[in-house]
Amino acid sequence: MKTVIGFVLTVLLLWWVLRDVSVREVWQRIHEADPWLLAGAVLAATFSFVLRALRWRVLLAPSFPGSRFVPRFGATCIGFAVNNLLPARLGEFARAYALSRTEGLNIGASVASLVAERIFDGLVLAFLLFVTISLPGFPLGEGSTALLIRRTANFGALAFGIAFVVLWLAARNSGRTVRLFERLSGRLFSPTLAERATRLVEGFLSGLGALHDTATFIRALGWSLVVWLDLSVSIWLGLLAFDIAAPGLTGAIFLQSVVAFAVAAPSSPGFFGVFEAASRLGLGVYDVPATETVSFATSYHVLTFLPVTVLGLWFIRHFGLSWSEMGHTGEIVEAATDDT
Repeated sequence: MKTVIGFVLTVLLLWWVLRDVSVREVWQRIHEADPWLLAGAVLAATFSFVLRALRWRVLLAPSFPGSRFVPRFGATCIGFAVNNLLPARLGEFARAYALSRTEGLNIGASVASLVAERIFDGLVLAFLLFVTISLPGFPLGEGSTALLIRRTANFGALAFGIAFVVLWLAARNSGRTVRLFERLSGRLFSPTLAERATRLVEGFLSGLGALHDTATFIRALGWSLVVWLDLSVSIWLGLLAFDIAAPGLTGAIFLQSVVAFAVAAPSSPGFFGVFEAASRLGLGVYDVPATETVSFATSYHVLTFLPVTVLGLWFIRHFGLSWSEMGHTGEIVEAATDDT
């Protein structure tokens, strides 16, 4: 059902993005774009996966301090490649599974470290979105779009703040949390299912060490800021390639935050339609013409889509995995958790 909803949403968003632009003009603008700036944008975006792999070491340190860079980087590329090519956002499962296969890591801890990563991402993105909107001179008027953006920023900050507090408390009191969950699941589920769920929660909480160790928390937060600033620089270079200079670097940070929150919604593989619609919404604040926005968004999206997808497919083969495994990683992760 999620897959169907995602494809329908993608089609509707692509229609909305392209409804009033000339494909010929978009193609002409793409041909006129600065290839060196576009290359820089792609390079910066691809380098973000190196930064993610470095951050992952920090998140894994409490439960698995000996992880190696190449398996982490390869698993990261695999996860994003799977998200780009398969529906249902299987990339996170594929990423956790790939690392557990190559490093012998408990898969519950691997999944938990990625949940922690998403929490840090949400905190940093909400912070960056709030900061850019609050800066003097931010072109946010009083129309419906401005109201939508303000509400999105406030809701995102509140939601991730609440999620962080809940998980932080659970991680700080893991033993009590497991016992509470065990009693609750014993009332709601069969004994077998309750036992499986409790083992999953235990493995999950064991991977949330970054949320209760102060030094690890600060390092993870710092790396998360570096990851998203790198991606913002990539967006900025892409905008400059199309002579879209008005937003500047702060506008690129704002746009990156809007896009990152938007792609959390259900969509088809690769987030096509969602990325372009979020770009049009974000750049519309700066009164960037639709043709310029669509030219930037489509070319930037496709060009940054390719490197990590190719790398992910190569690492699947290099690690001795198979593409069929990637399509069933949700079930594989669940089965592996049952055996722990």
